[in-house]
Amino acid sequence: MKLMLACAFSYDAKLLILDEPTSGLDPVSRDELLQILSEYIEDGEHSVLFSTHITGDLERVADYITYISYGELLFSGSKDELVDMYRIVKGGKDELSSDLRAKAIGFRTFPTGFEALVRTEDIGRFSDLSIEPATIDEIVVFTSKKGDAYE
Repeated sequence: MKLMLACAFSYDAKLLILDEPTSGLDPVSRDELLQILSEYIEDGEHSVLFSTHITGDLERVADYITYISYGELLFSGSKDELVDMYRIVKGGKDELSSDLRAKAIGFRTFPTGFEALVRTEDIGRFSDLSIEPATIDEIVVFTSKKGDAYE
């Protein structure tokens, strides 16, 4: 990977297209590669398009995300827009109402409670529960399960 990047940088490529560039890298090498890619695009003259299953990489370096699941385009837009679309609602097991089940994109229960992915526009009706921003990882997990509960 480093050799391929060195070649691309030597030609002053305006666009790098990378397939799973951090896959198989140890945490330190992954961090270094993401830093190199961040510096590469800082000038606004260069772009990087990469596919990944490591959503933490997206949290760190992505400006825009195109999210495809099972061949279906689920989202294409800014990373902030994607994250702002959803919230994680948490509560005790007895607080998982039928209304919340119906509004949840997906949910999972534990012996002590539950967590559910809900569209931001729907969280007002659940304001008595714990509400947190959703991570890209949580969005991918819950939307990929297509509403299936973990129960």
